[in-house]
Amino acid sequence: MKYIMRCFCLLIAVTQSMHGRSQTVLPGTEIVEMIMLAETYRLAPDLSFDLQVKYTDSLDVDSVAEQMSGYYKLHGGLYYTYIDSTEIVQGSRYSVKVSHWDSVIAVRDRQDYPDVMNMPVTDTMYWSRFAQSITVTNVNDSVRTLKIRFKPGAMYTSYEVRYNFKTYLMEQVKCYMPADTPGVDEDLFPSGKALLLFTFSNYSTAPIAGSWFSEDKFVVWQGGQFVPRPDYTGYFVETNITQ
Repeated sequence: MKYIMRCFCLLIAVTQSMHGRSQTVLPGTEIVEMIMLAETYRLAPDLSFDLQVKYTDSLDVDSVAEQMSGYYKLHGGLYYTYIDSTEIVQGSRYSVKVSHWDSVIAVRDRQDYPDVMNMPVTDTMYWSRFAQSITVTNVNDSVRTLKIRFKPGAMYTSYEVRYNFKTYLMEQVKCYMPADTPGVDEDLFPSGKALLLFTFSNYSTAPIAGSWFSEDKFVVWQGGQFVPRPDYTGYFVETNITQ
């Protein structure tokens, strides 16, 4: 895995150099485009943006089954997310997910990437097993679409991201999945496919206060276990971390 990632990093560097002179994508480097998108969000020194999520039928996007909104704040591998009734904080030590809906705080190991793309970008086994085709198309002089079609058994049937290839910031992501996926109400999706539509807006690179990324505002390590802070008394804490 480390060898593969070193090759990816080298290929990214070469591709970035090429992008400085061309608007085309080198054949065979489409997957690198996705990795470069993921790296942009992982390494962002300061980046804030809003997110809207719609759950619709694939052919009737106006028939919204569910809709949520939220926002992200990223800072050099640290991040804060608030979507619907869930907060996620990744600080320097671990990741904390707080579900206010059911009063649960989950403490986990830090993730390499924030959950922005909803895709296991660096999982090479996933790509070799499920990816059927990957294509990149120039929309105009600054925007591209990256489309992936998957084999049966994958999380999605297809995935499409529209992004600015000069900044590698996403504008929209479309995730298509079969309506008979477990947990999905087929009656809501007469086309046979559900669509998860993510729309990104209001990007800002203004400095972000470090307090956004403090795990300690939710839990504290005390008496050999994580204990919720007073503001979250009554929340159940679950974790796989031992200290």
